[in-house]
Amino acid sequence: MSDVLSQEEIDRLLSALSQGEVNIEEVKKEGEEKRIRTYDFLRPQKFSKEQIRTIQMIHENFGRSVSTYFSGKLRSFTSVSVVGIDQLTYDEYMKSIGNPSFITIFTAREFTGSAILNMSLEIFYGILDILLGGPGEVSDTKRIPTEIETGIIRKEVVNLLTSLSQAWISVHPFIPVVESLETNPQFVQIVPSNEMVLAITFFVNFSKVEGYMSICWPSSLIEPISEKLTTQSWFKVKQKEVTKEHVDNLRSSLQKTKVEVIAKIGETVLSLGEILTLETGDVIRLKEHYDDPINVEVNGRTKFFGKPGQYKGNYAVRVTEIIEEGDNHDE
Repeated sequence: MSDVLSQEEIDRLLSALSQGEVNIEEVKKEGEEKRIRTYDFLRPQKFSKEQIRTIQMIHENFGRSVSTYFSGKLRSFTSVSVVGIDQLTYDEYMKSIGNPSFITIFTAREFTGSAILNMSLEIFYGILDILLGGPGEVSDTKRIPTEIETGIIRKEVVNLLTSLSQAWISVHPFIPVVESLETNPQFVQIVPSNEMVLAITFFVNFSKVEGYMSICWPSSLIEPISEKLTTQSWFKVKQKEVTKEHVDNLRSSLQKTKVEVIAKIGETVLSLGEILTLETGDVIRLKEHYDDPINVEVNGRTKFFGKPGQYKGNYAVRVTEIIEEGDNHDE
């Protein structure tokens, strides 16, 4: 409905006021009541709207990355979308998790605490069934996963956490580490029950499987990096300063890298018929003259010219010329 009243609507409203059908004081009181917002001191809002918007953008990128990964891994179109971002207490979040569930507790050196990645058993058994050659059908979602099943899905969880770290890389890079895996929410206690957490809920759909996945970020973990959760930080391109130490480390690593070096004495072209008639003692004539320098290739590219010989009883090549970049006709 439009906020602008027509002339007919204005006339009806004035008529109702004049006849006493509408009380002007009640209208004012109703307008004042709408401007009042309830604030719960037991559940304070820890993050601003701008910070929530940045977190939503990060996890939407995570959802798209996971969709692409699982679409290839499960050979079925997969949709992973953010359906909710809530600020609630840790106790409320744990009560919202089904029992049993597949709960991954992870941390990182860059964090001051742990976080949770929760996956419903519909998703768990759906992924497991497809990975083991099945159609992705889920029969019993109340059965507690075995150690073998947990070990198979653990590898997929590591890939999910890697995608999560990639989604955060422009805001706060971190390397995730799996601390433990649980199926009962009652055994998971990473923060006090009354601490506020940020719960991001995803709806996952693939093959014939539908379910929910969530990530729980405790406020004590997010608050130290809350200044980075702004739109400016999200779009800002950070230029890393190249230090002398970085250059020296790079040079040292390159000098230890092993490459394949091949000295080509010469080459020629023979027909298949000529090759089939070759016998012991036959001489193959090469294109090169015996005085010509030979090519020395590094990883398949000619970088030196040299002369063949011997050194301490071994075949060797003496480098006679270095080919500068751009001098190689093969390039």
